[in-house]
Amino acid sequence: MWKKINKLRSKLSWSLFGNIIYALSQWAIVTIIARFGSTQDIGVYSLGLAVTAPIVLFFNFQLSTILATDSKNEFDFNQYYGSRIINSTIAFLVIIFLSFIYSDNKEVVIVIILMGLVKYIESLSDICMGFFQKKDRIDLIGKSQLYRGILTVIIVGLLFFIFRNIIIAVIGLLILMIIRFLIYDLKNVKQFIHIRPVFDNTWYTLLKVAFPLGIVSLINSLNTNIPRYFLEYFSDLSEVGIYSALSYILIASGMIITPISLLVAPRLALAYNNGRVSQILKINLLAICFSISVFLLIILCVLLQGESILRILYGNEYSQYNHIFTIINFTIFFTSLTTFFNLNIVAARVFKVQPIINFIVTIITLLASFYFINNNGLLGAAYALLISKSAQTILSFSIMVYAIKKSRRID
Repeated sequence: MWKKINKLRSKLSWSLFGNIIYALSQWAIVTIIARFGSTQDIGVYSLGLAVTAPIVLFFNFQLSTILATDSKNEFDFNQYYGSRIINSTIAFLVIIFLSFIYSDNKEVVIVIILMGLVKYIESLSDICMGFFQKKDRIDLIGKSQLYRGILTVIIVGLLFFIFRNIIIAVIGLLILMIIRFLIYDLKNVKQFIHIRPVFDNTWYTLLKVAFPLGIVSLINSLNTNIPRYFLEYFSDLSEVGIYSALSYILIASGMIITPISLLVAPRLALAYNNGRVSQILKINLLAICFSISVFLLIILCVLLQGESILRILYGNEYSQYNHIFTIINFTIFFTSLTTFFNLNIVAARVFKVQPIINFIVTIITLLASFYFINNNGLLGAAYALLISKSAQTILSFSIMVYAIKKSRRID
């Protein structure tokens, strides 16, 4: 028994440590750009992410989560892998097309296309993560994130520091993602199975199953990025850069939640599959308590030392936005809860209702962003984000309750 506990603790430690380092590395990149570049540089970098993320997440169709929670082994890894390659290729072609429509700024267009390539490779690594998760090897996920995080700071940070050029920095990021995928992720999958991607009608079968989740991912990403789009429309790239720097803590906090969600997902899927409602409730209660603990830890630090944190990270220019930074940090509570609620929805295979709920959230986000950003600029973006995330949490919770009630057997 103690051996099992120690093994689980080791896996969780690796996953938690790896995700924290990765989150800090992403924050470090933004800090480096803020320190040695301009708010416009951050704006271009964040727009590259904001334009590509919804498209890539849609075409990913949450296949890694479906793979991880495929307790009945309906499909094998090579079928998921082949489907991911097809979907990612389509996603990249869409990104190229949209990049020329979205902006007439050459730097923005180039960064969007390069970021699309980065996301292409990341999506292939992501399906490997789903496989590791299913095999209960979240330590491999943590190590992958750890290596990625450390090398990202060294390579991307150094390139931007030397050249002061976002395009060169993103090219460095692309090379790093390719190396990580080939040398670590793919190599570790080969320890378990022979890799040979399958390109057949499985792609269409998985598409029919996972399409609602693609809509959900698209909408979730849009809900996060809509404030950036409105800020660029009503203001400029500089305010987009400031907002992105202030809101990057959401990504950092998400990386703390991720290792727990990776550990929870297969167990939650098994509980739903066996109709064990008491176990489902127990897992969710622990997840909620963990979410509250993470939120309280972060928000206390921000309330006590918000200005100092911004000054240290980004410089004196950003410390004047501490009130906006505080509002953004309150959304951490809602985003972490939504992560766990959505795990229930995927584990219970309640896919069809979720896009409707998320569409409602998008309407709320659009209306809130238009009203508040048009009238209050950066402060309005923070309010719009808070309203969007809280609405998403409430609606996701309602679907989770429905999923639990749908479970047939009660132990």
